[in-house]
Amino acid sequence: MQQAWDKEVNLTIEERGEVAISVFAAKGFATRVGLNLTTGIFEVMGTRSTGTKYGFDRYWRDLRTFTLHDPVDYKLRDIGNWVLNEELPLVTQYS
Repeated sequence: MQQAWDKEVNLTIEERGEVAISVFAAKGFATRVGLNLTTGIFEVMGTRSTGTKYGFDRYWRDLRTFTLHDPVDYKLRDIGNWVLNEELPLVTQYS
């Protein structure tokens, strides 16, 4: 990431695509782990965890907003396309 950032306008389309794949993988991982973790919070704490007193519901709600704003399924699709077909993702406002 830092090397790509340092290149600024000299970053090639291929390099940008490779960085995008790394970012997509990180987002996919963070999404899966985060949703499993927040679900575990609810399971351990029971129905009280959804109350506003301590704000634990915010973790799940914020994570869901983050994952749905820029859907992780599209990122996973692009990773699969890169792994199977060696096709880098297209440049969009979300990548």
